[in-house]
Amino acid sequence: MRKIGGFSLIELLVVIFLVGAFVFIAVPKIKSSTEINVKSASRNLGGTIRYLYNEAAFKKNIYRLVFDIDSGEYWVEVLNGNEYVVSTEYLHKKRSLPGGVHFKDVITERTLGRSSLDNSGEFILFLPTGFVEPAVIHLMTDNEDYYTLETKPYTGGIRVYDEYVELLRDE
Repeated sequence: MRKIGGFSLIELLVVIFLVGAFVFIAVPKIKSSTEINVKSASRNLGGTIRYLYNEAAFKKNIYRLVFDIDSGEYWVEVLNGNEYVVSTEYLHKKRSLPGGVHFKDVITERTLGRSSLDNSGEFILFLPTGFVEPAVIHLMTDNEDYYTLETKPYTGGIRVYDEYVELLRDE
């Protein structure tokens, strides 16, 4: 008699068990890498905000931190005469959010009441008098987890929340 080739039930159960064990171990690692990316993005943005607050006061310049919501990029511009120009300093270079992290929105007192579909021209202003414009930055992951960054106008600090928080109100 000829034996027909194939897998036994035991072999199939072992393979299913191994695949299940791999998924059980790998899925939390994928989520944690996204969590690491959003934490890293919030730290980088917070550091940039604190740096610009001090830089504006020290150099007596007006800066703005500009956001391209759609591409997930941000950069620094400085007021030169009557127009803003992209800063050429190394620490002011254009930066991108890490993989899996996106801007949901950037809300300032200037943008309250504007259509949420209008994502052009989002920026936070830094004045040489030691003032940063009150703003809220919402970061979102591919898993739809949110982080909220709130600027502190008179200290240049930030407060980070690990959820979507609406801090500025349209009044």
